[in-house]
Amino acid sequence: MSFKRKIPSLFTTMNLCCGFAAILVADLHISTLLLLTGMFFDVIDGVIARILKVQSQFGKELDSLADLVSFGVAPAFLYTLVTPIDHWVMYIPSFFILIGSALRLALFNLRPSTVYFTGLPTPASTFFLAGLFIGVRFDSEVTNALIENPSIYVSIPLMLMMLNLSKLKMFSFKQIGSNINFNIFILISLITFVCLTFVNYKLAMPVGVIIYVLLSIIYSVRVPK
Repeated sequence: MSFKRKIPSLFTTMNLCCGFAAILVADLHISTLLLLTGMFFDVIDGVIARILKVQSQFGKELDSLADLVSFGVAPAFLYTLVTPIDHWVMYIPSFFILIGSALRLALFNLRPSTVYFTGLPTPASTFFLAGLFIGVRFDSEVTNALIENPSIYVSIPLMLMMLNLSKLKMFSFKQIGSNINFNIFILISLITFVCLTFVNYKLAMPVGVIIYVLLSIIYSVRVPK
């Protein structure tokens, strides 16, 4: 394998390392930053692979393995750190995050390539959870009220798993500039997220993902069958 073909895999490996480091650190603030850094590497490896025209099955499989750690194992572990009740039963919801991510990634590798995602991508569900971690870490009243409710604490991973495994067509930010439909939805999502960040950065990430899901429901009606 030439060095040129190895370059995207180097960034994929950095994503993997960020996920593992997030587990080792086990700090809601630093670990969240590591997960977000992993997302950056997850985007960059694909961009570089397309620019260099070195996409491969090896890269696809490595990407899924890295994503399982960074967007499956790591957020599932961190979710146990915000449990409202110190009892082993409250660790069970974290397994839904792990299972949803693993099945979503396995299905992604089996499905034919499309311009949209089928089901909520694992980075998006992790982005939602990362927002909750930031909210808890910096004492967001809304986030704390949600997490401290055992029913909601259990429901969040279940809802994320259902979205991961759903057949909802969700637009991809990687396709910006390729189609007017993509551009409209992407633009609305980005502008809304920026506005949310200025209004309340503690809620920007989870609310941004909710808006992404709602916009994708509208998008799914317009996308060709």
